[in-house]
Amino acid sequence: MRALRFLSLVILSILVGSSALVYAQDDKQQEDKPPRQEEPNPQPKQDEAKPPAQEKQAQKQEQRDSRDQAKPQDHPEQQADHARPAGKSVRIPDDKFRAHFGHSHTFTAKTVIVSGRPQFQYGGYNFTLVDAWPVGWAYTDNCYIDYIDGEYFLFDLLHPGVRIAIVVVL
Repeated sequence: MRALRFLSLVILSILVGSSALVYAQDDKQQEDKPPRQEEPNPQPKQDEAKPPAQEKQAQKQEQRDSRDQAKPQDHPEQQADHARPAGKSVRIPDDKFRAHFGHSHTFTAKTVIVSGRPQFQYGGYNFTLVDAWPVGWAYTDNCYIDYIDGEYFLFDLLHPGVRIAIVVVL
């Protein structure tokens, strides 16, 4: 009888362990999938009680949604926000821009808050961020500044396609 209980316990342990492994691999595969182009379904009311597993899944979905929203190439309406950053930007002369800026001139944007706005210095100029710092970008990432359609943008080498609108201030 003891042997039967022991065998049942072993089989039950194997089933629980393998189902946890399959669940973990399924979560990993979902994270590796490219973001969907369609809008996410509205979230159910927060008042409803959720089992712990559903809460974790909802949190992961919210994190994925916030990452997706930070990518302008996935949301054309957000790209329009980047077209005209708020504020006047000082123009950097072309010779100085070529000497210190562009894809081949990377640096770490060490931001500080000045008058309630995040700013950083590079190449002898002060820059104010117009857009919020994207989720997933680290302040230690290598960045570069580029000039596109009459506006300046900050790019992160680790996150191509995502950009932050910036203005040059005196």
